[in-house]
Amino acid sequence: MNSFYYDKKLLSSSLNKNRIDVLILAGGSDYRAYESLRILNSTNKSIDKIIFFEFNERISSLELNDSYYEYESYVDKPIIKINCHIKNPTSCLDSILDNEVIFNSAKDIYMDISCFTKPYFFYVIKLLKERFQIPEINILYTEPESYLFPRGIFHKYQSTSGPLSILEIPGFSGYEQRGENRILIILLGFDGDLSKEINEDVSPKETIVVNGFSGYLPKFKDISLVANEKLISNKDIEVKYSRADNPFEIFNLLERIKIRNKNTFINIAPLGTKPMALGACLFAMFYSNVRIVYPFPESYKKITTHQCWNSWRYKIPLDLRILE
Repeated sequence: MNSFYYDKKLLSSSLNKNRIDVLILAGGSDYRAYESLRILNSTNKSIDKIIFFEFNERISSLELNDSYYEYESYVDKPIIKINCHIKNPTSCLDSILDNEVIFNSAKDIYMDISCFTKPYFFYVIKLLKERFQIPEINILYTEPESYLFPRGIFHKYQSTSGPLSILEIPGFSGYEQRGENRILIILLGFDGDLSKEINEDVSPKETIVVNGFSGYLPKFKDISLVANEKLISNKDIEVKYSRADNPFEIFNLLERIKIRNKNTFINIAPLGTKPMALGACLFAMFYSNVRIVYPFPESYKKITTHQCWNSWRYKIPLDLRILE
């Protein structure tokens, strides 16, 4: 097959069209939640429809003057709200189907994954591909200026709280044939305990970890290694590297790992950045013997990042036959 190539562009300079059919957003209290709206507003881009995913868990924790509703200042038309639950990605299905005509008629769909949880945007992207046969989607993502480390950058970071349930992401179970070896690929994040727990739960024959390195703050790759020391101190575990902001590079890396491991069922745990997870999502949609596992927590932290850095647009083909 033909591998993905590296093609990312600044959101502020890459939108040549004056009109966007549909923009999909997730409500959040992080400052970067609506950075794409700020940029679109500043460049006078017209958005025909805005689909706003309103998570019950986030609404219930709102306080006076919370920035959650800041998006209203950048929108001059009614917003279509999808009421849903973070813990259950499939909870959005009925609301999306109620607006089926919008997706069936849309040509240019943009989705900002900055404040979607990974299981949620995995599920929504696959739904757009399989239910509505969307051939291509523009994914928007804003990098944080920094992550919130309550006790300093080399101390424990947590974006979740409460007990974890390690489960398959809906729609990404994969098809495992009898006799296949099982490997686990972990895209590392800062929550070091998560990677160790997933490795113990899957119990693979081989574990490969991928550490993402950031172009704007290289020390993040070192923080990730320190946070995951319990896992990677095992000499049998292979460590690879990839850019943290490039889904195409992750796709190509996973492709090389798969070629090297014939007759293997691949488990992927996307704990790293959302662009890395996006590459894993596309890879799993292309191959039937790939499963995505994720630690579903009891709850997520309300705010986990500070300010904004770069905003990117990734032009993503969902009709993956073009890669064959």
